[in-house]
Amino acid sequence: MLFVGCGPGAADLLTLRAVRALAAADIVVWSPSLIAAEVVREHVRPGTEILAWPPAALPDVLDAFDRARDRGLVVVRLKGGDPMLFGAMEPELGAARDRGLDVEIVPGVSALGAAAAALGWEIARPGTPLLVGDAVEAPGGEVGVTALFMAGGGPGAAAAGLRQRGMRPDASCAVAIHVSRADEILVTCRLDELTEHVEDLGRGGHTLVLVRAKPAGETAASGSAPTD
Repeated sequence: MLFVGCGPGAADLLTLRAVRALAAADIVVWSPSLIAAEVVREHVRPGTEILAWPPAALPDVLDAFDRARDRGLVVVRLKGGDPMLFGAMEPELGAARDRGLDVEIVPGVSALGAAAAALGWEIARPGTPLLVGDAVEAPGGEVGVTALFMAGGGPGAAAAGLRQRGMRPDASCAVAIHVSRADEILVTCRLDELTEHVEDLGRGGHTLVLVRAKPAGETAASGSAPTD
C-alpha cells in the first residue's frame, strides 16, 4: 500500500519513485483535481484499476484496501503535492495500518516549492527560519516566507491574520493557483491588496498565498506573473 505524492499537477513533476509506484499498482485511487487522467494511464500497466475519487467515496477506497489485504494487491493512493503536507492522510492511513497492510509514503513536489520556483522567491536563505503558516523574524530582522494554504476560503481573515503577525501593508504577496499546470494563475501584490486579489481569484483549497517582508529597496510588484 503506497500513499504517493503526485506533485502540484504538471506531468513532468512526478518523481521517479512515484512513476515506479504507478507501474507496480493493481489499483490506483485518483482524483481529477490532482493530475490529468492521461498522465496516470501513461504510467500504469494495462488492466490496472483506476478508482476515481469522486465519484468513489471512502467506503469504496476501504473496499480497495480490503481487496489488497485479501488478494495481495498493490494499491496506490495518489495525493496532491506532498502527502504529509495538507494531504488529509487520515482516516485512510489508519485504515490501511489497521488492516495490516505494509504502508509506504512516497514524498512529492509540494505546491509551496513549485510556487516559489515560479516566482523566483527563495523560500528561506541559510540562517533564515521558515515556519509554514506563520511569520518568524530572523536575527538581523529578515522575515522568512509565510505560506498560507487553502487561503481562498477566507481571504479577509487571511490578510487580517498576517497583519496581526506583524506583516507590513507593503509586504510582497503572491496568490498561486494550480501552479505548474496549463491553467496556472500566479499574481503578485502588496499585503494591503491581498484580500481583493484572493476574492477575485481564490478557489478554496487550491489557493496558496505566499508572503514575505519587503526587503530594503524593493517595491512589491502588482499584476500577473508570466504563466508559460
